[in-house]
This record gives sequence, C-alpha cells and structure tokens, in this order.
Amino acid sequence: MRYKRGLALVLALALVLGLLAGCAPEEEYEESSEIPVTLENTGEKAELVIAFSDPGDAYVEALEEIIEKYRADFPETEITLAPYKTEEERQAMLRSGEADLVEVEGSQQAGLVAEGLLWNFYPYLKVWRENPILNNIAHQATSSLGDKQAYVMPADFRQEVLFYRADWFEDYNDQQEDEEEKVYCKTWGQLCNVPKKLGDKARLALAGKDHLGSYFDAILWSRAGRGSMKEPCAAYFTEREKEVITLFDTDAGLDAAHRFALVMEEAAVPGCGDWGIDQAVDAFVNGEAGMLLADSSYYPALLEALPEDALGVEGFTRTDSGQSVARVDYWGWAIAEASDCKETAVHFLTYLSNADNNTHIAKVAGTLPINREALLMEPSFSEGDRGMEIRMSQLSNEFQYACRPDMYLSASEQFPALYEQLLRDFLAGDCTDEELLSELDAFWMEAYNSQPDTWSPKEEDEESEEQEGS
Repeated sequence: MRYKRGLALVLALALVLGLLAGCAPEEEYEESSEIPVTLENTGEKAELVIAFSDPGDAYVEALEEIIEKYRADFPETEITLAPYKTEEERQAMLRSGEADLVEVEGSQQAGLVAEGLLWNFYPYLKVWRENPILNNIAHQATSSLGDKQAYVMPADFRQEVLFYRADWFEDYNDQQEDEEEKVYCKTWGQLCNVPKKLGDKARLALAGKDHLGSYFDAILWSRAGRGSMKEPCAAYFTEREKEVITLFDTDAGLDAAHRFALVMEEAAVPGCGDWGIDQAVDAFVNGEAGMLLADSSYYPALLEALPEDALGVEGFTRTDSGQSVARVDYWGWAIAEASDCKETAVHFLTYLSNADNNTHIAKVAGTLPINREALLMEPSFSEGDRGMEIRMSQLSNEFQYACRPDMYLSASEQFPALYEQLLRDFLAGDCTDEELLSELDAFWMEAYNSQPDTWSPKEEDEESEEQEGS
C-alpha cells in the first residue's frame, strides 16, 4: 500500500512485540471474575454507521480510504458515514442505536456516560495488541474516567505550546558571556525572568478569559507530580497517611498559588487574564509580547506574520524540575451502548487506530498521532506544524498528562465558573492564598465524599493482579 513505506522502519520491533494489527490472530482478554472477550471480526454480516460532525474534509477522505481497505478484508461488514449537524441529532442516534461509532469531544464524555449512551470497551482495549504503543496522551484519554473504563478512542488533541520571539532571545543571549545571564523560556520561573532582562515588550501573552484554571492546574499538577496523585484521572486527589485529601491541602498547593501569582504579575502582559485567544495572538504578532501560550494551529499564521527566523517554539511550560503535567482537549470515537454490533465496531475502531492507519491519517489530515511509533514511521512529522506537540507526546520524562475529576458530573459542571472567579479574586487581592486553597479543597472533598473513589483501582484488584504476575 502506498502509505506503508514508513512501516519498514519499525517492522522488526513490531514483530518482536507482536503488535501487527489488521487481520491478526484472535486477541483474548481475561481478568479475574470477568468474562473473556475476543477482539475479532467473525465475518458475519454486519452494518456499521459512523456518525460525525466536522472532523475536516481531509480526515473524512482518509477515513473513507481506510474503510475501503477494511472492507477488502471483511466484505460482509457494510460501513456507512452519517454526518450530523446538531448535538440533538447525535443524541438521538446514540439513543436509538442508529449510529454505532460516534464522534465525541472529551469534554462531553462524562455526561454521555452518565446517561448510559456510551459503551465501555476497556476489555477489548486491553487485549488490543497495539495498546502498549499508544502514547502518553492517548493512554490518558482512554482512561480519563477511571479504572477499567474506556469510552473514547482519541482521534486528535489540542495542547498548548509556547511561542516566543527567537530573534529577541538570540540577540540578547549573544551579548552575554556569562551563561547564567542568558534568558530561556522552558520553565515558569524562566518566564518570570524574561521581562527583567528583555523588557516589558517581551512579556507573556495568554488567553486568560475562562482559562486561568487550566494554567493553575498545570502549575499545581507539575509541582505535585503525577506520581503523587491518587489517580491521574482525578488529579486533584492525593493521600496523606492513607486518607484521601486534595492537592489544594498540600505544600504543592501553596507553592502553586505562589508561582501562579508571580507568573501573572511578573511574566504576563497586564490585563491578559481577561483576554481571548485573538487578543493574545495579536499582542504577540504586533510586538507587544515576546511569548505566547497557544495551541499549534496558530503556527502557520504566526510564521507568516513574523520576520524570517523570528519565531521560536517550546513545549508547554514546565516547573523548575523540568516536568510538565497538564490537561489537553481531544475528540475521538465512541461506541454507542445501543449498538447492535459492538464487537464489530470495536474491531473496526482498533483497525482505524492502529499505527499504520493512524499515522497515515495524521499525515494527510494534520491530526496528532496517538502511537509512539509515528516519528519512526514518518520522520517528517518533527518538522511540521505539530512537530513540537509530537515531540511532547514522545517525551514522557518531561511531558505528562492528567485531568480533572469529571466523573463527578455535577461538581465538574459547576466548578469552572467557581474556579475562574476564585482565581480572579485571588489575583485582585480579594482573597489570600489560604482562602483560595481552602475553598477549592472544600469543594472537591464534598464531591469526593458524595461518592468515594469508585474511579480508583480497588486494593483487592491490585493484590490479585500482583498474585497473577508472581
């Protein structure tokens, strides 16, 4: 096939790991007290309907190509694409079982699961031979509602990167003989130092309107570390002497509040806490800011707007220890609980998501690959618009991912507005760091106590898995 040429680079590794997909042998999953499942297309007559909103023309064309390839192997499986225009249309298709595979935003997942509209395909995900080569972001997305739960296979992500005026930084650094006097912009601490050396024109532009909480999360989670979380799918919770508490009630919480205040005071452009993304981008393009936090979709426009060699790109900002833990937006494919052919749907879904097909879609449609082999299969990714994001997805020692406890649906719906207001009050001096953290701690402990950690692995499960492995 014309787009398999990159596969030769990883064929040896794939053979060793047994990761080849498509018409692979049956893959069985069995866990204590659970019914074994087999990931296969039995060859029986089936009809799949794939419902989508607007993944882009290039994505749809690639999807049609992969469907044709799949049907060459499984001609008894009919596959129809069904565009929908409204959320109400999609809901009706999910409820009736008219659609089998449905496009879903990550932010919509918890609500749809609560309504009983999405199918948990975790047992099939676990048996899938390419599961081990999913990258960090994909693993986080598939496990974002907790232990042994998988409702959405991600298809694309949006994560922020740091754009900066490389020409300004280089001009300044070339004049410095002492390495310690040079300026960089990899960490939150370094961001605060940039305006002190390059002046206020080099400050950080960000879209703070409705997104201050995302930045506080990133600072808090990065400071605490992913390993301190009780589960990354509910990243506000940790433990103290085997008792569940929130990260807001820890030293990491106080450190995060201090760092967040410094970033907004010393690094950020005054007033950008109220900006939308267009205002932040305009400030950067117009030379009113030397750094910009934005997703990589802005890369082509920034490259065109700035002088040659003026644009630099860094990964999302890290703590002084060199680590970043942040949340990302994504969309993907879910299987309807009402579907009459779930097993065929999940077989096609894993086929669509295997390294070969997923890398091909990423190349032609500009999506972010979900497998760790993408750069080996397609080295040109490193030079593309999303090159930095792809590198971030590979560097698990530096860039890691977590998410808010969205399984507490009522709390997660109320929280964003409360969070943003509390952070604005904090930055305005209307509440102290202790008062801010106390409010946040109380909010999430109330949510937790309403339904204790049903999302977390149970001790008996962990013990049984250890015994099985011994």
